[in-house]
Amino acid sequence: MTTDTALIEKREELKRRLTTGEYKTLVDIFLEWFDRLLRKITRRSKPFPLWLIAALLSIIINFISFMLIYVAGDFTKVPTVMNFTGLGAELRVLISLVFANVFIITMLMLISQHIGIILVLWRDEMLDATDSLESLDKFEDWLKKTSNWRLHLLIAIIFGLINGLYSTSITNNISGEFTGYGYTFSNIIMNVFTFAFIYLFLMVILLLARLRGYDLKLYSSDPSSSELIYHLSKELGFFIYIVAAYAAITTLASAPIGILQTLGFVLVLILWFPIIVMFILNQASLSSIIRRVKWKTLNEVQAKIEKLRASKNFGSPKTMDAINRLMDYHDRVKATRDSALDFRTYLSFINSLLLPLLAFLLGNLDLVLSLFARKP
Repeated sequence: MTTDTALIEKREELKRRLTTGEYKTLVDIFLEWFDRLLRKITRRSKPFPLWLIAALLSIIINFISFMLIYVAGDFTKVPTVMNFTGLGAELRVLISLVFANVFIITMLMLISQHIGIILVLWRDEMLDATDSLESLDKFEDWLKKTSNWRLHLLIAIIFGLINGLYSTSITNNISGEFTGYGYTFSNIIMNVFTFAFIYLFLMVILLLARLRGYDLKLYSSDPSSSELIYHLSKELGFFIYIVAAYAAITTLASAPIGILQTLGFVLVLILWFPIIVMFILNQASLSSIIRRVKWKTLNEVQAKIEKLRASKNFGSPKTMDAINRLMDYHDRVKATRDSALDFRTYLSFINSLLLPLLAFLLGNLDLVLSLFARKP
């Protein structure tokens, strides 16, 4: 009774904290601050749409980077992903900055917003179905790590600064000259956003890893058919699409600068790896939950069968009939699926793998078209 009371109290406490918005990512906090600043400047009472905040943030960052490069006069030194003839150096730099910054900011906001959807799923469905204090403690610890904005910011700044300076030095060595302070600044900023994204991505990996040991109350006769498993599979599967989209755009951006031509299809295989890892980890976690609930039911049925077998009326027709019914039920439960895999899941996985492949084909469109061209 004490354990049940503690479990209920823990559920309600976590629900309250999630409802009041106590757990927020660094991205959520920054967007709220930026929204308040914009409303103060424009004297607007209602919050700005998320897409508008992202657009304004991208414009500000791109403007600062572009102006630094303009003042320094380093347009011809800055490496760009645009090698098309007929475009001036200034336009190539501007397009490259806009593409890179908008891409990483969009991906960062996308993963942050979907983590928010995961928190809503836990608040509305998962917490009530959680069947142990240990599982709640694991989730609470994950919440604290995910919403630790100081650690998140520190990691993003330190690793963004280090990787930004390192990649700039490599570019300087390749070009044989200093690419300029404007490019260095924009490269560091882009790396800070990138490592902010990586931090949240690692938090998703941590959640999937801890989900393997999660205790849930599911439909005992067929756990894989539970509605909660369907919702978990759907929401967690969306992170695979985020990784696939990241891989696809990275593949497409590699074409103009020659990386795609150098590595070829090997680049697609490399970018497939995190997609496959995410899919396996996702399904392994759900399968672990399903098998745990399934074996709990099987053990309960087996215990009832053993109790009847050990009774004094073991040989009576009534007792044997009860045992047969229990054994039939045991076999039916045992024959149910041990995973959440179905046609929809396989189709989603295949679609996520197709994104980098389609990007590869678009990056080598001239080669693809030449294969289908008629020879005279």
